[in-house]
Amino acid sequence: MKKSSSLTVSFLILLIFIYFLYEYRVFSNLEQIVSNLDPLLLFISLLLYVSTYFFRAKRFTVMFPQISTKDLTAVMAVHTFFNNVFPFRSGEASFPIILKKFFGVELSISSGALLFARLLDLISLSFLFLISSLVVASHERKLLLIPLVSILAVTLVLVLALKLLKMLRNRFFVIGALFYFFNQFVSTRKLSLIALYSLLTWLFKFSSFYFILRAAGVNLNFFQTVFVSTFGEITTVLPVHSIGGFGTYEAGLVGGFKLLGVKTSYALTVAFYFHVILLVMSGLLALAGWVYLQFRLKRVYR
Repeated sequence: MKKSSSLTVSFLILLIFIYFLYEYRVFSNLEQIVSNLDPLLLFISLLLYVSTYFFRAKRFTVMFPQISTKDLTAVMAVHTFFNNVFPFRSGEASFPIILKKFFGVELSISSGALLFARLLDLISLSFLFLISSLVVASHERKLLLIPLVSILAVTLVLVLALKLLKMLRNRFFVIGALFYFFNQFVSTRKLSLIALYSLLTWLFKFSSFYFILRAAGVNLNFFQTVFVSTFGEITTVLPVHSIGGFGTYEAGLVGGFKLLGVKTSYALTVAFYFHVILLVMSGLLALAGWVYLQFRLKRVYR
């Protein structure tokens, strides 16, 4: 899709989303949520969210031991914010660019490392979603089809992905970089550590989501939180969404809430609140990360 067409669709989605916010009186409903927010639970959610950056950083320190965990945590903060704002994971490009600019890591190596980490993210997310959907379906029999379809879909996607990666390894730079990185830098021990940190990243991320919802008085248990928020996370890989993901991310969350029987008006209000909190937290952490990286760059060239 051309850039102009993509922007047009993005603004169209945003306008439609604003209409739904007005139609379902989200802003008036949001006032009630904000007035009853629990600041302690929000603070806990922030700590857990910061922890996800730490585990992401630890994952990459296994791959790049020459870079400190502190430095990589700052990189993760900036990188995550770009991913939250730009469509179709185009913010991923910030990771190899930052590593090249600040740490001299070759683009081919960092791109391969990032793609490898994303494959493990997919596996970790799928694993947690399957568990959550099984637990949720055990109480809601009508949802039993979801984990069954998910198991088949995840298996099919992984099998096809592996075959496509092998077929296209010599045609696309990023895919070739993945195989090069894996062959040159990944051992069984490193693979185990990276997989563990990937799983911990998602566990802490969903724990943060749980407390964000609890702070607003939304009484979902942990497994229901994983179940609902996964639908929102999936929308971040769509080829087109509006600025900041507004509209598409909420649509995913509302879909998850509706499967649990939550009314549309309340679901949309909570989804909007949830998304805004995430963007605010990631934005503040990205600013702190960028300031730290700029300070580090000046210190290196002093």
